[in-house]
Amino acid sequence: MTATPDRRRLLIGAGMALAGGCAGGPFGRSAGGRADWAPTAPLAPLRLSADRITRITVCTRPFRPAGPRLDAENVDGRRVVHNYGHGGSGWSLSWGCADEAAGLALSGEPGAVAVIGAGVIGLTTAIRLAERGARVTIYAADFPMETRSARATGVWSPSSRIALGDAARPDFADRWERWARVSYAAHHRYAGDAGRSVEFQPRFALRDARRAPRTPATRDYMALYRRLRELTPAWRDVAMGSLPFNAAAARGGEELIFNIATYTERLVRDFRLMGGRLERRTFADRASVLTLPERTIVNCAGYGAKALWGADDLAPVRGQIAWLPAQPEARYGVYYRGVTALSRRDGVIVQQSGPNDDYGYGLEDETPDRDEAETAIATLAPLFA
Repeated sequence: MTATPDRRRLLIGAGMALAGGCAGGPFGRSAGGRADWAPTAPLAPLRLSADRITRITVCTRPFRPAGPRLDAENVDGRRVVHNYGHGGSGWSLSWGCADEAAGLALSGEPGAVAVIGAGVIGLTTAIRLAERGARVTIYAADFPMETRSARATGVWSPSSRIALGDAARPDFADRWERWARVSYAAHHRYAGDAGRSVEFQPRFALRDARRAPRTPATRDYMALYRRLRELTPAWRDVAMGSLPFNAAAARGGEELIFNIATYTERLVRDFRLMGGRLERRTFADRASVLTLPERTIVNCAGYGAKALWGADDLAPVRGQIAWLPAQPEARYGVYYRGVTALSRRDGVIVQQSGPNDDYGYGLEDETPDRDEAETAIATLAPLFA
């Protein structure tokens, strides 16, 4: 689930910046707190109450301590390329990783290629392969809007649980930066389409007058977002009188978000226009994958690679979203006391982010938790009372 901006680390960083404990804003370039910022139009309050929940979705993010696996191997005479393990950064890094995976898969004359998995990593990889002349079939048990990618938060979060500093290779940060910059440019191509697949929205990190103590994570999650600070609009202190929030202070700015349903639909359409095929197929293990007729296979199974390919280095990270009806008049997001709300075109989502990136780690259960959803909503609702 791509959730979460460098959601927890970045937004907690925003609270620290408000408290004077962090130099510079967390979401892109900082204005250093020297000038108040206000949205260009008045903000309507979010209507947050548990009786407005329409559904609760849960997904398992595929976290790999060493970072995403992007490499190739020969298995029984087949060329197998792996592209999985993106933690909470799948949507954000999809295009950059797809470029690299396509280059690994195609050496010589393009032929038939099988892509395993129809989430955002599988779709973008398949498109890049088709653009290079390959005949591509996506094989997947779950079609695009049934995948874990479809249950993502939908924010630009390129280093959300991307790797652990003590497990990643020394060159990982440079490699990650290439993926992120390529992806950021590619996402902008969809910013003006009819479905508004990608757009910028105001987002705010709020805090109380009394500073909450910071709870550090127990793992060495890499925080790489500062390498991209010049890409995004600056975050500034916000003039509170312009906002409908019962909070002591805030920082805010405009952030890139993905409207998952329309973006997914656009990717599927583009893939099919290039002659791509999508076939529903369930694989029990790697041996069943190797029965496919294609000699080149790209494994984009996400957390499914754990069972499919024996990827025992993948750790589950549970993420849950409570959905409320869409509010077209209130297009923005907030973060407060470890809870995120984002008003997307397909609904208002509320997500418990927890005190740090340990939240949800090791939890594979995708059963919706109503109590967690109601607690998250109850945390934010007083902001709009």
